[in-house]
Amino acid sequence: MPLPMLKRMRPKLLSRILLTLTLLTAGQALAQERVLYDSRLPFPEPRLTESERGRVQYFARQALALNAWGADNAEYCTDDFRIEGAAPGSFTAKGRPQMAYLYTQCYQRPGNLQGLVILEGLNVAAHYVFVNHYSSMYTLKDINRNGFTELALDGGFTGQGYTEGWLDIAELGPVRRMLGQLNYERLPQPYQDNCGAVESGGRWTSALIRVTPGPTPKYTWQELTGNCGNERVATKIGPVKPLKLTPAPTGWDKGPLK
Repeated sequence: MPLPMLKRMRPKLLSRILLTLTLLTAGQALAQERVLYDSRLPFPEPRLTESERGRVQYFARQALALNAWGADNAEYCTDDFRIEGAAPGSFTAKGRPQMAYLYTQCYQRPGNLQGLVILEGLNVAAHYVFVNHYSSMYTLKDINRNGFTELALDGGFTGQGYTEGWLDIAELGPVRRMLGQLNYERLPQPYQDNCGAVESGGRWTSALIRVTPGPTPKYTWQELTGNCGNERVATKIGPVKPLKLTPAPTGWDKGPLK
């Protein structure tokens, strides 16, 4: 609305219009912020066709046959194949419909033998292998506005009644890298609890992480605390704090593409 027209309006009406414009602007800015990680949200099991499952399993077995994880890692490997997560996006090429599949070939210590397969139709766009404890995967829909879909890999490990969780944010294009990694060494830790070690009074803590997308994404986090046995309800929520993520190499090896 032109400024001269605004000046001719009654003061009360003008105040209402300005207040509405302010609220709309604030609402648009707030709407840009997304939840990147919240341990309270359930993660659905991937729904796959037998054709999809068979295609990914073929590449997992090829990787094992070729010692893609190294002979030492695969020495006692059994066929524990499972697809942990499946997500659509454009991971290695802008605007191309692709599917990402996170799989486990073997469950073992010190780390499960896992891999990531990117399919574009029947073609394999990428295949990487690594040793870790991931349990789920989901997309982040281009949080740095460069045309490539990022992946969140949510993992953890339980030992002696204690659970330690971590989160890796991976980007495969234009350069393969981790946009950020969070674990017990790189705080805030996404999730931890003592639920298996304490009979009563056990507690869990988690980091609620949000991101505002942009060429340089802005991250914030809040600490959540709750009681064991009710992981969906936080009894305490901390203040919003800024979060800085440091990019790093993935450390992944390439897997077979045929």
